[in-house]
Amino acid sequence: MTTVVNMPVRVGLIGCGMVAEEYATTIRISPTATVIACADQIPGVAKAFADRHGIPFALAPGFLSDPDLVDLVVILTPPDTHARLARAAIDAGVPGVYVEKPLAVTAVEAAALVRAAAEKGTLLGAAPDTVLGSPSQTALLAITSGAIGQPRAATASYLSAGPERWHPNPERFHAAGIGPLVDMGTYYLSTLSFLLGSITAVHGAAATFRPTRTIRCGPRAGQSFTAHAPTHVTALLETDTGVPITFTASFDAPSTRSSHLEIHGSDATIVLPDPNFHTGVVLIRRRAGQAWSPLPPAKPAVATVERGMGVLELAAALAGDGRERICTGESGLHVANIIESIMSVAQVASPTPIASLAGAVREAR
Repeated sequence: MTTVVNMPVRVGLIGCGMVAEEYATTIRISPTATVIACADQIPGVAKAFADRHGIPFALAPGFLSDPDLVDLVVILTPPDTHARLARAAIDAGVPGVYVEKPLAVTAVEAAALVRAAAEKGTLLGAAPDTVLGSPSQTALLAITSGAIGQPRAATASYLSAGPERWHPNPERFHAAGIGPLVDMGTYYLSTLSFLLGSITAVHGAAATFRPTRTIRCGPRAGQSFTAHAPTHVTALLETDTGVPITFTASFDAPSTRSSHLEIHGSDATIVLPDPNFHTGVVLIRRRAGQAWSPLPPAKPAVATVERGMGVLELAAALAGDGRERICTGESGLHVANIIESIMSVAQVASPTPIASLAGAVREAR
């Protein structure tokens, strides 16, 4: 039985890095929740973060799994720590736990968290929460209202030269089990399954074209490191309704002109903005149309839309609002299963050989 708590829901943030700034800003402007404590493995970082955001307590990470102190723990640490820290909060009896993506680095760990939360009566939430933003909600309305007709196919692509261009410590994004598929592909896979239904079949191929990478910014600019995860992944996915999807996630693309996400229906195609963000315009072009036009937003614009909307969704549920949640532990587990399946298939798949053009010409003669 989940504990119903009073608003504002007391939130504790574990991890005070770059993404925590957005979370704290989003939560601060909402009456639903308030950040009362933060923690980081480096005590000075937590203290500075608390001072910047007016947070009463800066503590060691272990203290934030205390249900007498907080109602909701938010895990914003590196991916390989997510399962351990989330499980500690669940076992301690904290009513709500929200985990930045990925929910865990393996599907087995993700499934264990979902089971533990159900057994304890803990509400478990998982990023990404960009599906709560206007573009995904607008696209969902276009699909469910029949504006595009019957969904028939989709394409999605995240193509970049890698996080070493903008992040001073990019090694974590290239760690084993991460790479572009986990770091950024999670946004695309979450959006696709939210809009088109569960993904039930996958085929994949993966490669590492540049295992040695160079940091381009910050105090360590010029230093090199090794990528331990595939840096380019391409997958063919299929939903439970039979919609085929082509998807690519890459840290090896110098540039691109491809749309981030397109959904093709029998009557129209819609193009979504980058699913890494909560804002942007959804475009539609109908079969008989000659031009692209913007769809009216399904949700009104708000002053600040950043990461943290999923925390507010979970906080509202803890306060007993009764609405169905979208950013759940189960949704995080589904994406973990997709990712693991893509990598598994990519590693063991046996491609079907096709004769070269020259060989085909010789055979024809």
